[in-house]
Amino acid sequence: MKVLVTGAGGYIGRIVARDLAAHHQVRGVDMRPMEGLEDQRVLDLNDYEAVCAAMDGVDGIAHLAWPMRKYEGYDLRENSDLGAGVRGLYHLLQAAVDRNIKRFVFQSTINVTAPSWDNWRLTEEELPRPGIAGYTLGKTLAEEVCRSFARCHDLTIPVIRFGGGFTLEGEGHESAAPDRHGIPSSCVERRDIAQAYHLALTRPLPSRFEIFHIFHRRPGERFPIDKARRVLGWEPRYNVEELWRR
Repeated sequence: MKVLVTGAGGYIGRIVARDLAAHHQVRGVDMRPMEGLEDQRVLDLNDYEAVCAAMDGVDGIAHLAWPMRKYEGYDLRENSDLGAGVRGLYHLLQAAVDRNIKRFVFQSTINVTAPSWDNWRLTEEELPRPGIAGYTLGKTLAEEVCRSFARCHDLTIPVIRFGGGFTLEGEGHESAAPDRHGIPSSCVERRDIAQAYHLALTRPLPSRFEIFHIFHRRPGERFPIDKARRVLGWEPRYNVEELWRR
């Protein structure tokens, strides 16, 4: 499968692109050059024609890009979660439909259910309650856009929800420690996220729109991962406690 990975230069995206390359042909997309990727396109997802061109020959999409940081010539005040985030997703989905692409994996966030965290165990059936913060509201709208495209087109869209990402690899693990994220139970190691993307791209699903929790193992599992285990065959290989054993 030839997979387009958006946000392939980001903290999580570059690991997803690297690990997917063990199973697929990977084309990376980001707003700046990406290290280690031969096939890459530097573009803005607001540019629909550029998005369409980047999809030539693509079979599946792993969408991680989201307006999180300011690049040169790119003002986050003008390119917000509700604007650039949702619009970029819409461009990708429309281009995927036009090219008869059948699988599109979207990265959402467990934060869309944040007001419900007083409940100890939250499954994927919990309805979003994002509040009015731009990031969580944008991701909630994005999930609904995905749901609508899956309902109206022959496009299967698994959505993966997690909180923060941490790494047990050499670089960057200090700044990504879950204790700095504030909600250790919602974190997951980057290589486990990449594994989830591979499985979500390739496994048969019960319907064209499915949501999966992707989290590390933790007693009590506040955010149960039973569905990802059962449907995707996903199992976290890395545990957050290992950070404190280093």
